[in-house]
This record gives sequence, structure tokens and C-alpha cells, in this order.
Amino acid sequence: MAFKIIYKTGGSFISYANTLVEAKKQASEHAGYGFGSICIMEGDGDDDSFSDPVAMRLEHDVEWIEPER
Repeated sequence: MAFKIIYKTGGSFISYANTLVEAKKQASEHAGYGFGSICIMEGDGDDDSFSDPVAMRLEHDVEWIEPER
């Protein structure tokens, strides 16, 4: 499984974490000061396969939001 992690600044990367929990941890670890909001989408690893957001963290928040699926 792959997760695409996108930052408000426009930076992004693909994480091959086993779970959403691991992907959220990686997203938080890679985010530095000023990265702003974070969006995580789930997919197969190619750019066309990613879903709607499965988790989001807004700028200045510590809690993740997981939309209903």
C-alpha cells in the first residue's frame, strides 16, 4: 500500500507505510516549521491511483482528521 503525503507548501512524497498510522507518523516527522497543513491520500503508488484524502492535519493543529469513507 502507498500513501501520498502532500504539504500545504506544495511539497509531497510517496510513503510505502504499512498502515495509515505509520504514514501519519512519517508525515509529521518530515514536516518542519512552516509546512502548514498536511493531506494524506491512499493508493497503489502511481499518481493516478490516489484516493480522496484519508487523513488531514490542519496548520497549528495536533489532531488528525479522518473523513468518513
